[in-house]
Amino acid sequence: MPPRSPWGINFGAGLNSTAVLIECRNRHWKPDWVLFADTGSELPGTLEHVERMRKWAKGWADLTTVRWERTRSELKGFEPLHENCLRTGYLPSKAYGYAGCTTKWKIQPMDRWRKEHGYDVGAFAVGYDAGEAKRIKTACERGDDPNFTAWYPLVAWGIDRAGCKAICDVEGIEVGKSSCFMCPNMRKPEWLALRKDHPSFFNIAIEIENNAIGAGNPGPRPGLYTGTLAALDSSTEEAEPMTALEDRCHHGGCFT
Repeated sequence: MPPRSPWGINFGAGLNSTAVLIECRNRHWKPDWVLFADTGSELPGTLEHVERMRKWAKGWADLTTVRWERTRSELKGFEPLHENCLRTGYLPSKAYGYAGCTTKWKIQPMDRWRKEHGYDVGAFAVGYDAGEAKRIKTACERGDDPNFTAWYPLVAWGIDRAGCKAICDVEGIEVGKSSCFMCPNMRKPEWLALRKDHPSFFNIAIEIENNAIGAGNPGPRPGLYTGTLAALDSSTEEAEPMTALEDRCHHGGCFT
C-alpha cells in the first residue's frame, strides 16, 4: 500500500505510469492527486494520451496538468523547454550530464501544485518497474525529500515492463513512448522515427543543436546530438544515448 498519506501519482504518460494508474484503480486505491507535468515540448501522441487517461480516470481521480512558470524574471509565464533551449543556446541539460530540465519543467511545477493545494507531506508514486533495479538502487541511495516519500508500486508488486503492457492491454489502452521530442536520451531509431513522423519537430531539434554548437555549448560526448542530426542516415548502427543519468529524473517521471 502507499507508504504515507496523503499520496498521489506522478504521471509521465508512458507505459509504466499508465499501468500504475490502472492497477491502483484495480486495487481500489484512490490517489489524492494525479499530476502530469507538461514541458511544452511533448509529442502530440503524448498529449492525446493524457487526455484519454483524464477521461478514463474521471469519477475516480482527477488528472491535472501542471506547467513550470517564471514568477520573478522579466520573462514571466510559461516557456516551453525547446524554446528555452533556442533562446539560451544550450541543449537540454541531460546532454551535459545534468537533470535541470526535469527539475525545472517537471519537479518544480508538481511541488508547487501540491503546496498550493495544501499537501505539505505525503508520498508520490513513480512508475519504475520491477526490472529497473539500477534506477531503483540509485534513487534509494540518493534519498527522499523529508516531507515526501517516493513510492515505486510496480517494484513492490513485482510488475516488470511486460507486466505493464499486459495491464494496459487488458484495459484496451495502447501507450506510446513519452519524452520531449528533442531529448538527448533518444536513440537513433527514435530520431529516425521523429524525422519521418514529425519533420517539423525534427527540424527544431536540428536548430537547437546548431544554436548550441554556434554558442560554444555542444554536448560533452560524441553522439547524435552534437552536430550530426542534420546528416542522420538510416543505417542500422545505433549511437548510445547522451547520458546514463536518466535515473535522476525519477521525481518527475520523465521516462515512465
